[in-house]
Formats: sequence, C-alpha cells, structure tokens
Amino acid sequence: MSSKHKRKGKSKFIMIEAYVKRSAAWRALTPIERNAYIEVKWRYDGLNNGRIGLGCRELGDELGMGRDTAKRALNRLADVGFIEKTKPSAFNVKNRAVTEWRLTEYKCDVTGELPNKTFMRWQPEKKQQAHPTDTQAHPCDTIKAKPAENGRYRRTHATVEPNSAVSQAHPCDTYRYTIGGNVDAA
Repeated sequence: MSSKHKRKGKSKFIMIEAYVKRSAAWRALTPIERNAYIEVKWRYDGLNNGRIGLGCRELGDELGMGRDTAKRALNRLADVGFIEKTKPSAFNVKNRAVTEWRLTEYKCDVTGELPNKTFMRWQPEKKQQAHPTDTQAHPCDTIKAKPAENGRYRRTHATVEPNSAVSQAHPCDTYRYTIGGNVDAA
C-alpha cells in the first residue's frame, strides 16, 4: 500500500456500511446487541478477521453489563449471522484461550474464505396471529340464554326495545320534581 493511501493521524473509526444498517437483521437487534457488534468490529484491524478475540467477560466489562447478558448478545449476533465463532474458548489451568470470532461481512484472514454475509439472508420470524378463539366473545356471552318466565328466550346481543306495557312517568312530572317546577299547576 502506497503512502498516499494511508490515513493521516492515528485516530480509529468504525464504519457501518449502509446495506448492513438497512438489513432486516440489523433492525431486529437490540441496542445491547448492536453495541456488542460495534465492540467486535472495533477489534477488527483489517488483518485479523477470524482471530478477533473477545470473551463474554471482557465484553461485559467493556460495555458495563453482566457476563450472561454479554454472552446472550454474542450468541444472538452469531444466530443472526453478523459473526461466526472460529475458535471456542478454553479455560483451564494450562490453557486460557479466549473465543475468537470472524465478521461475516469481510474475508476471513485465517482460512481465506470469502465474505458470506449471512445476516443479509436472515428473515425475522412471522408474528403469530391471535388464535381464533382469542378474538371471539367471552365464553359466558356465548352460553345459550335461559328462557324467561313467559317462555320466550331473551336476546343477549340485540338492541334493547322499549316495553310499552310498563307505565312510564310523564315528562312534565319529571320536570316538576327534578327541577322544582310548580306541582299544583297540572
């Protein structure tokens, strides 16, 4: 690489490509999982894809979260297809090796495998629709109506009709007693 293409200064940045950000897999990630992806990508220097060492304890310390949360975030990134595990961790007395990862959007520097961009083929699971019985009326509303005293069934889901056989108060009587009109002037 010639010197005219080298970056001036030593500041490092992370570039997230537009196709990555617009993917369905990226939209499905939680903020914690996105931060975990950024942390994995931060450790990629252009020559170490397939040897990016990051364990769940170290990720948890770096992002200020628990080890189990970090482990779930890394597993979710692997499930969706942003990263792949190239070497599992080993924690014993003689060998303390951290898990090594590969970003699927770049060529693997260990095996030479081309980028497979598995996350671009990932599709979210279809949201399950409500069960048909969940959208129906409550079971007590669907029980058959019991016959009334006159032998006819009462309607439970119909408009209430006025019963004209029952005597009702005259509107002027209601006015007099409720508002204080003259009772004797009838």
